[in-house]
Amino acid sequence: MVTRNGLLVAIVCLVAAISLAQQTTGDTKGNQTQAQQNGPVKPAPRAPRGADGARISLGLGVKPDAEAAKRGAPIFASNCAFCHGPSARGAEGPSLLTSDVVLGDDHGEKLVAFLHQGRPSKGMPAFTQLDDTQLTDVTEFLHLQVENYANRGSYQVANILVGDAAKGKAYFDAKCATCHSVSGNLAHVGTKFKPLELQRNWISPTRNSADRSITVSVTTPTGTASGILAELDDFHVKIADASGKATTLDRGPGSKVTLTDPLAFHMQMIPTLKDDDIHNMTAYLEKQK
Repeated sequence: MVTRNGLLVAIVCLVAAISLAQQTTGDTKGNQTQAQQNGPVKPAPRAPRGADGARISLGLGVKPDAEAAKRGAPIFASNCAFCHGPSARGAEGPSLLTSDVVLGDDHGEKLVAFLHQGRPSKGMPAFTQLDDTQLTDVTEFLHLQVENYANRGSYQVANILVGDAAKGKAYFDAKCATCHSVSGNLAHVGTKFKPLELQRNWISPTRNSADRSITVSVTTPTGTASGILAELDDFHVKIADASGKATTLDRGPGSKVTLTDPLAFHMQMIPTLKDDDIHNMTAYLEKQK
């Protein structure tokens, strides 16, 4: 049985414990915020562009073997296409692009045995006349069809050089010549990239060099600090110097944060671009050999 005095003592102890925990949490947070963090900044890894980046984000599994798929195409055409369609998207039989058996396989480790046995009860014959190598090639063909259907990054554009290079030059002179020159930083750009890569890069350049990093200047009541922006939220800003050493500062009362983005114009330009602008600029830049 708990006495009245005992209950009062317990309440006092609980209040003291809560107060101590709050003070400890506040001190720890303050120390972490003001402390200088050593070591290089490690930004989150950037997913690759194109088909490989899309494959990762979509969870499509391993990359199909294109050469094996090429060998498997005629085998599939003569043995399977009459039922499942020439691209495995279905005909008299079902589409194989969403088949659990196909999607659960990587390089034939499951599908080859399945194809050897077939599903006679459901009208699918056993492909005993084909050896393991042939069936493995068929599985790669199937995986490539899944890739081609699901992965927009793998779509191939036959020709994007459909613009007017002269109009592209006029757009370049009006919009881009302040920062770029085809005899300076864009010299021979047409030989450095394939047309599709060229188009992607001039519209939305990647931040793959220090001169494309966002820089920041922070003014506080005690002074000013500047460097490469590493992190920014409503309460803190992390600045990295040239060696990668980072410092985290509070965005408290009286502080001012100024950002400088060398790619800001590109970000502002994207919503204003028309299809003709894109085609004409790409045609002009591709001619800069």
